[in-house]
Amino acid sequence: MSLSGISSWRRLAIVPARGGSKGLPGKNLAVIGGVTLLARAVACARESGAFDKIIVSTDDPAIAEEGERAGASVPFLRPPTLASDTAAVIDAIRDVLARLADAGEPAFDLVALLEPTSPLRTPEIIRRTVEAAEMDGCDAALTVSEVPLRYHPLKQFRLDREGNVRHYAKDGASVVNRQELTPTYVRNGQCYAVRTTALSAGHGILGAMPRAVVVEGPIVNIDDAEDLALARRLIEGSSALEQQRSP
Repeated sequence: MSLSGISSWRRLAIVPARGGSKGLPGKNLAVIGGVTLLARAVACARESGAFDKIIVSTDDPAIAEEGERAGASVPFLRPPTLASDTAAVIDAIRDVLARLADAGEPAFDLVALLEPTSPLRTPEIIRRTVEAAEMDGCDAALTVSEVPLRYHPLKQFRLDREGNVRHYAKDGASVVNRQELTPTYVRNGQCYAVRTTALSAGHGILGAMPRAVVVEGPIVNIDDAEDLALARRLIEGSSALEQQRSP
């Protein structure tokens, strides 16, 4: 398999899905359009054709069962120390890689992180992110979305304890019109990809030289019930529209 002309590369997709969630209990198994968020992430990874292996990293047996039903591998459960609210996902990634190595799995050259809470991703977005991480001059890639200019940092303010207003950025007072503003971007959580050499060197999911993959269109990163309701409206509404258009 090759996306960028490097046919010998081995690629691993990790779908992180711990059982606990304070904002929306059980959110990784929440259903949209008859499919759980977890199964959507696994299916998208499979449809991308980008990976040699897809693993669900979880501490929850029910999530593990759902991952296997969706076609992912769940060879072990995540230890409790890596499944708390304060646990870093990069540590869960390192745990998966270490366990696979101990089990004799051939080494991987690239790891992609696909969080179930970003259900609007597509296989094409995954492929673009993997390709970007494999390009010369970088060692990682992430998906980003452009911030509307009305929320630009130079148009933002901060308040002191007395309620006095100050420009958030020192150059904010000099901005006259939107044409002066340079676009800014935020990570949207749809896909991360990083070379394992960067992880071995001690870097995180963004590596040392990340490249951005700009995603257009609506973005939902599900943290609470309101986010889930929005995702359902977008996905189920889109599916209903497609059915109406079908002959």
